[in-house]
Amino acid sequence: MTDKPVGWLTDPDERLKRKNSFDASLVFGTANFNRDTGRQDNLLPPFSQYIDPTTGLIRTDMLQARDCPVCGAPPGQGLFVKDGFRHVRCPICELIYVSLILREDLMIKYWREELAWSQVLVTGPQVDMDRTKFSYGLEMASFYLSGNSRRVLDVGAGPGHFLKLASDQGWEPTGIEFNVESVEALQNEGLNIIVKPLELADLPPASFDLVTMWEVLEHIVSPKAVLAEIRRLLVPGGLLLILVPNAGSLVTRILHEKSHTFGGHSHLNHLNPKSLTMLLEQFQYDILEMETVITELGTINNHLGFEDPYLGEAQSFLPDLTPQLIHERLWGSRLLVLARPKPEDNLGPAGVTDVIG
Repeated sequence: MTDKPVGWLTDPDERLKRKNSFDASLVFGTANFNRDTGRQDNLLPPFSQYIDPTTGLIRTDMLQARDCPVCGAPPGQGLFVKDGFRHVRCPICELIYVSLILREDLMIKYWREELAWSQVLVTGPQVDMDRTKFSYGLEMASFYLSGNSRRVLDVGAGPGHFLKLASDQGWEPTGIEFNVESVEALQNEGLNIIVKPLELADLPPASFDLVTMWEVLEHIVSPKAVLAEIRRLLVPGGLLLILVPNAGSLVTRILHEKSHTFGGHSHLNHLNPKSLTMLLEQFQYDILEMETVITELGTINNHLGFEDPYLGEAQSFLPDLTPQLIHERLWGSRLLVLARPKPEDNLGPAGVTDVIG
């Protein structure tokens, strides 16, 4: 049993204050933040011209089918089609996922050449919120790490704001990234970047004290393979930090397919606390922290006030709906999880390899 660390992690009021400091809805206002970061100008579905009018889906020659990437069950209940991609819910683990995804070659091409979202990530307000969020995660991880080594691998480094912040705070950062524009910028800044998917990077075992995935796991076709590789790369006592959209969030439950979190060309896996826990437990990770961040209170109030959820300026419709209540019930729009692999001598005879599939 891991002892609970001291500090702001054990002070509910201070912890909430820290989370609220990178909640853009609360800091800037929903409409202001979305306009200032250019989100609304970068949400056009990139593959809509390939939708078959007879099925409402992306052309079949561009797609590949898959079962539930968490538990392997066949596709369950169909929930909706958005932008030509079918979203289903697994009857076993409750994962909401895209069951017909882009072919691997098309997906790699998309991520290598994508520019629209990359432009959002370098805007001033977004950088401010991200740096504050990254500091929160690094400080949380530091509470649980022993020893002086601080080697961190960031999977999906994007424009590199996390890598630069980690370096400034005394960590030794390495990034995984293969977006062409991002890689060029990161290499020009002298950052250590691996331009390959994690499973193909051929890194030596026990290379890192911390591996981070900031809103990356939802994009990955085979999350099991990635989690298995991360387990191999962590030193004994090392940590995995994951931030993902929360499919069980209040804003997603209210907006359904109108939520910006759903976009089948890139957001393939929509995890909630149950499905993410099940996924991590398959690989013998102990969950040290699981919480939600980012309330999306402004988005919720706009929708309930019959305004555009992302550009409206409605007043609070439910005064009792507070950041504290949202996070107490794990209703925030993002799940933040800190996990540690169990020691090898505590694993069962099958280890973790048998669950990869």
